Amino acid sequence: MKRDPDLERQILLAIEAYDGESEPYYADLSDLPASRIQIDYQTRLLSEAGLIWAIDCATKDEPFAMMPVRLTMAGHEYLDSIRDDEVWRRTKTAAQTIGSFSLEALSALARGFIREKIRKHTGIEVDI
Repeated sequence: MKRDPDLERQILLAIEAYDGESEPYYADLSDLPASRIQIDYQTRLLSEAGLIWAIDCATKDEPFAMMPVRLTMAGHEYLDSIRDDEVWRRTKTAAQTIGSFSLEALSALARGFIREKIRKHTGIEVDI
């Protein structure tokens, strides 16, 4: 199975939106436009990357099953860099051009577009 950066972003947004107080006491991702196994697989990858904290519920029948509980600080930072739809669109286009969708590449590209946006709107050069 392949990584899906769009689905990963949707998962991060859904986990962030979870209030932490409502049952089922983990972020419900069932409304996302993907199969359960795709969602579970991407959720596991996000957990392995340290972007989310999730409970491992893997079984023989569901080898990728995870219950996502919250974003980590790294998850919040990454999501903040790709949250804006325009920044995300430009980031994906640039990633396709260079041929890399690694988290490091996506994050670096997004930060570059954010720096550009800050400079355009404020005239201030920032190093983020």
